[in-house]
Amino acid sequence: MGTLYPSDFQYQDKPVARVEFSGHAFFSERDLNRMISLQSDGLFRKRRLFNRRVLNRDLEEIQRNYIAEGFLKCQIADSLILTDRNRVNITIEIHEGPRFYVNTFEVSGNTLISDAEIMSLMKIKPGDPFKPFEYQRGIQLIQDEYGAMGRPYVTIDEQIREDVQMDISLLIDEDAVYSVDKIEIAGNKSVREKTIRKEILVKPGDVFDLKDIKKSRLHIFELGTFNSVNIIPVNRNPDSLTVGLRIRVSESLPRRWDANIGVRQGRIAELNQTYLFTQVDWLHKNLFHRARRFQAKGNFGVVWDQETFFRKSTPSYGVDLSYTRPRILSMRFPTTFKVYYNKDVYSPFTQNIDENDELITAGVEVSSLWKLERKLNTIASFSLRSVESILSEEKSEIQRRLNWQIRFDNRDNFLFPRKGWNIGGDFQWVKGISGSPTDYYQWDISVSRYLPVFERLVLAARVETGFIDNQADRPPLIVMYRMGTETTVRGWSQSIGREFETPDGLIVYADYAKALANVELRINLPWNFGLEFFADAGHLHETYQGVWNLDQFFVSVGPGITYSTFIGPIRLEFPFVITDPKGRFQRWDQPEKHFIIALLFAF
Repeated sequence: MGTLYPSDFQYQDKPVARVEFSGHAFFSERDLNRMISLQSDGLFRKRRLFNRRVLNRDLEEIQRNYIAEGFLKCQIADSLILTDRNRVNITIEIHEGPRFYVNTFEVSGNTLISDAEIMSLMKIKPGDPFKPFEYQRGIQLIQDEYGAMGRPYVTIDEQIREDVQMDISLLIDEDAVYSVDKIEIAGNKSVREKTIRKEILVKPGDVFDLKDIKKSRLHIFELGTFNSVNIIPVNRNPDSLTVGLRIRVSESLPRRWDANIGVRQGRIAELNQTYLFTQVDWLHKNLFHRARRFQAKGNFGVVWDQETFFRKSTPSYGVDLSYTRPRILSMRFPTTFKVYYNKDVYSPFTQNIDENDELITAGVEVSSLWKLERKLNTIASFSLRSVESILSEEKSEIQRRLNWQIRFDNRDNFLFPRKGWNIGGDFQWVKGISGSPTDYYQWDISVSRYLPVFERLVLAARVETGFIDNQADRPPLIVMYRMGTETTVRGWSQSIGREFETPDGLIVYADYAKALANVELRINLPWNFGLEFFADAGHLHETYQGVWNLDQFFVSVGPGITYSTFIGPIRLEFPFVITDPKGRFQRWDQPEKHFIIALLFAF
């Protein structure tokens, strides 16, 4: 492995011209290039300067990948040449050595877990390559399985004949079942011990259960008042078969100010819009020393309009005060009580609504969160709110709103996902009081999928559908679906819905049922640039059955350029019409504008 020699200083901070590999057979040159930071100079690649420490890390990463695949005796070296142009050529010499395989695998001493279950946990069987990192993970999984059975002191004696054909034997001493003795808590200075103990799933006298202990650690950490939480078994007593637990926490600062400026996508009149916004938060994370939270939040924003750059209207702003309890009636449902006031400019996505129209909502809300697992959660809420808008027949009305949301999100990155799912469901019932005519049910479902095709290429897809079941005489224009702009079917500055007349005789384009599909091919380029090619299709209709009439879908396609800034990605998009059921545009027309500036991805 390369080290820092005095002779290396002649290469230090010189531009890297070329990186080559020799002796490799198992990994391709493309695979090897993905493992290293130092890269050959290229047209679309940022020039890197030679650094010995960075090169050493690259060599170690290549060796680690070879060892992970069973090349246990792999050796990596490097050689350097300084060219006439004072640039560095790097050759990485790989000596793969033999690949090690599992010849035999035997287990003995196990009575509670079968041989087949152990082999499944180890992900190992005779004839497979020996992968040491997976092997060690398997050993830990076996110990965890026994720990969940109350046997924290199981021992696994490994006997391995280290040869190209490896013989592996595991002798398991399952030991005895232990019970939990005393539970100690240390490190808490301002959080009450009683608050922490409420999150512990095991009690003195219970059988030691490693799964519940791990869940307890997660629950304590999710109180939000600690930087770290560790739980370790202590004071083992083989005579009484008991073991204590020591919970050590490190508290974070209880109060915090946050100020943010950037870009977000929000909902104005039930249509996604892009904001430039500022937000200031004050948070107390340990009210009454019981991990209860109080938060004061204020925001100020300007809508980014694809036609007029910024809306020519009063900016939006809002404020809310919230109080959160980690438990309600001894049940672990974090519950928030909130008072809020928000003033949004009305969606610019119509041609006949005056630009100074506003949507003002204010009210009180109580909501509870239930985390089914790390990536899956659901929220139920009830609110009593005042809604003020020219789209409402009463101009200002009081409403009751019951809402339930469920979301599964395992994306690897929020702004630039390469893989994973983002699935959401939203169900609500809204009814007016004090003479308000509003009365409707609404449900929405959204499914997004991200697939890496190559290293720099991602295929993203989204499907959305929803329906509003109106029980009142007049349509709820404030919440009815609109479709178009940079977040739905790109290319239309006027909604593709039907015409509805407001109480003041203005025209709104909307409808009760929604169907939407988007597909994007995203290509990551150097220097924070990217390309995408998109296809959008959507339809609004009066009935849910009618919305799936494929002949009535509006379709657009086009390319785009993305540049990542410190406030988020900016996209310059060029949508072209493929299908316009209303007949206003022909195929390959660009409706009413030649490009869209979008600050965030469509989905």
